[in-house]
Amino acid sequence: MDRHDDVADCRETRDDGVMFLVNSLQVGGSERKAVRLANALAARSRKVVLAYLNHPESLLAQVHPAVATTCLERRGKFSTGALRRLSTVIEEHRVATLVAVNLYPALYAVLAKALCIRHPLRVVASVNTTEFATAKEKLQMLLYRHVLRRADLVAFGAEYQRRLWSSRYGTGQTPGRNFVLYNAIDTVEFSKANVVPARIGGLGDCRVILGTVGALRIEKAQIDLVRVVHELAGRGVDAGAIIVGDGPQRPGIEREIQRLGVEQRVCLVGEVRDVRPYLAAMDVFVLPSTVETFSNAVLEAMAMSCPVVASRVGGMEEMLQFGGGRTYSPRNVESLCDALMPLMLDVSARKQLGEQAREAVEQNFSFERMINDFGRHVLQTGGRVSLVDA
Repeated sequence: MDRHDDVADCRETRDDGVMFLVNSLQVGGSERKAVRLANALAARSRKVVLAYLNHPESLLAQVHPAVATTCLERRGKFSTGALRRLSTVIEEHRVATLVAVNLYPALYAVLAKALCIRHPLRVVASVNTTEFATAKEKLQMLLYRHVLRRADLVAFGAEYQRRLWSSRYGTGQTPGRNFVLYNAIDTVEFSKANVVPARIGGLGDCRVILGTVGALRIEKAQIDLVRVVHELAGRGVDAGAIIVGDGPQRPGIEREIQRLGVEQRVCLVGEVRDVRPYLAAMDVFVLPSTVETFSNAVLEAMAMSCPVVASRVGGMEEMLQFGGGRTYSPRNVESLCDALMPLMLDVSARKQLGEQAREAVEQNFSFERMINDFGRHVLQTGGRVSLVDA
């Protein structure tokens, strides 16, 4: 059965509803992925509910009008009130499949399944974390590993992640109960031909503009990009950098910019609603993160025909196996500089790699492909469920 048959199956109207449960509707890769899937299913006449445990709800305006939304008003570390409200919404909307996005929502999902005794409920836990940033998070897996085993199906964001969690937590060992659902991009929305590049003030006339997009958190390591700009200048390369995003690490990044004297080479843009103009202004996209599963920011850059240099973490090598970028050892500024140098000195090399990036996304990570994979694995449309081999 081809993709078009899969799409047709997803359009069938069903009496059983699908619910996505997220922590909140704040701007983030996992949340945006859930909203996109919910919108696509609603557009194909599926009954869809999008529930979130608590505020903020920055993405609410992007939700399709046909998607029912509800805030469960969670209070405290664990909210029995939110659990009761979740169970009520499940029964009111006749939800048959509950997709819990990330670990904490998965806890509520498996408990709600035990409370919903009037009709069967299938729980799918979508796990988007590969490595944990804190000792507390690692300790919490003593609980969550049992939560995941009580889910009917576990969706991983990359093959690397699934193998790691299978060996470490025993969550991917049961055949037919787990699969990989890669992130995807709307290649019509993210197309360099349709975007006017942003005008970046404060960078002077830097010949090559590097850039990155993401929350300014310690594990995202944007500070390494600042150091790379300084190192490249020392190698005689005229480079600047755009850092899009905001977060708790901003003061530290600002101090490093001042310490290295690269104020005229690095621009902190802050958080923006539309990253495309900034991606269009970048000559090379850099992902210096130390913790990643399958970076949506990298996919967006690739769709915008921007060559990528990314740290060798999580599923990055899976993403770049089709071309469009290269990897380097994380937390190694010299290694990053070495990976960048051939692209800094050769415009045609950047252009060729950017074209490869766009083609890789179109062929392997389009949104159409993701919704079809979701339909096969989660909704079991399109005939036999096809799972990635463990």
